[in-house]
Amino acid sequence: MMDSIAAASMSMSQMQMATAYDTAIMKKSMDSMESQAQALINDMLAAVPAPSQYGFDVYA
Repeated sequence: MMDSIAAASMSMSQMQMATAYDTAIMKKSMDSMESQAQALINDMLAAVPAPSQYGFDVYA
């Protein structure tokens, strides 16, 4: 009886550890994707030329 209680407790502890590990890995992955998205947005904004001071396209 005591062995089964100890085994169940260890099993629950292992499941909690696995869940915490999976959550940590997912959070790290999401943080990484967020920083990549922010870098991409900043690169896209930097690629857009500044608006002309005139009301027409001076490069055409």
